[in-house]
Amino acid sequence: MKKIMILGAGAGQIPFINICKKRGAYVIVISPRGKYPGIEAADRHYACDTRDKEQILEIARKENIDAVTTDQTDVSVPAAAYVAEQMGLRGIGYQKALQFTDKYAMYCAAKQTGIYVPEFAMACSLSEAEEAIHKTGLPAIIKPSNSSGSRGVYRINTIEALADCFKNSIRFSSTQSIIVEEFIEGREYIVDGFAMDGKYRNLDLGIKEYFQKEGSYISKMCMFSSADLIEDDVEKQVMDANRTLIKGMGLEFGITHGEYIYSQNRGKVYLVEVAARGGGVFLSSDLTPKASGIHTNELLLDYLLDGSVTDVDAWKLDRKVAAWRCFALKKGVIKHIKNVDRLKAVDGVDKVCLDGLKIGTYAEELSDDTTKYGPVLVSGDSRDSCYKILDEVENLLDIVTEEDGRTAAIIW
Repeated sequence: MKKIMILGAGAGQIPFINICKKRGAYVIVISPRGKYPGIEAADRHYACDTRDKEQILEIARKENIDAVTTDQTDVSVPAAAYVAEQMGLRGIGYQKALQFTDKYAMYCAAKQTGIYVPEFAMACSLSEAEEAIHKTGLPAIIKPSNSSGSRGVYRINTIEALADCFKNSIRFSSTQSIIVEEFIEGREYIVDGFAMDGKYRNLDLGIKEYFQKEGSYISKMCMFSSADLIEDDVEKQVMDANRTLIKGMGLEFGITHGEYIYSQNRGKVYLVEVAARGGGVFLSSDLTPKASGIHTNELLLDYLLDGSVTDVDAWKLDRKVAAWRCFALKKGVIKHIKNVDRLKAVDGVDKVCLDGLKIGTYAEELSDDTTKYGPVLVSGDSRDSCYKILDEVENLLDIVTEEDGRTAAIIW
């Protein structure tokens, strides 16, 4: 029986765990203690910070594992790569993992490939951040050097606003540093793909929409079209940039998730960030397979556990579209939740994730990706068909919160 170690036990790791269990593998999860679904689903759990590479390596050697991986979160990628490297297992390499998780190393590596990146600088103190902003100009974006989930990402419009935002941003960075970068105005795109045996294939292209929360960038919807459906010239430029980046950074195998901005004024595609793992919100496990027909999680585990190599150039992609949609709530006690069963019955609705919402519980107000609710996953033959399904989702789902005698409905 093969032993695989999975870093993290949240919902994003459940697809990996389930695939491994179906294949008869013994699954060990590493995560802090808590009510994480992967702890129950796995064969064994070790309570440990998923960033603590030395402690994880000690556990891995004790268990004599055959493979190690993680998905849908950046923070565990370096530790997984480190353990694999130290034990001679299949992995992307520790230094390569840092290039795909540390924003400063990522931007430096991307520039070497010829991809456009915003003007940027690393800052470890408020004075360094102020100096960087004098170079990049206002508005500017600050973000932790190594975090995820939109935590600590702020748009800075005035130098007076920097101090509080800097303090909030740097606390999410384990390296105690942030990135200051010029603000690029434009539309954001996502490209997901798969590398194997030195080859690379784009699988889908996503478009993103945000909640209207001043100074923050919290996505509320992402819609992913099969790469074979893309005909728009700008979207083709984005996919070309992603292919150039991944091949230029030398990723030998694995799932990738890249985010870009197209500046119409400059006529250029700029990197936002790129990851050597599946995208969050069930992207690698559900949406990419729905849109492209390629089950990247299964292919990755085939390689990690058995060394099975697939020829990405030989793939024939499906031509579908899939999307996830989240919502926010006003803070308060949840008074009612209605029409969930009707929502699940809608043609094109594939998954409704409302497990954490119950009548009588307290809902937090939107602050970052961890305080939005959902998602609802949908799929169809086109973007138009998916938008129609999402309209029906919004019209059906009814959740009300109450705080100080005032009630509030869902914020879509």
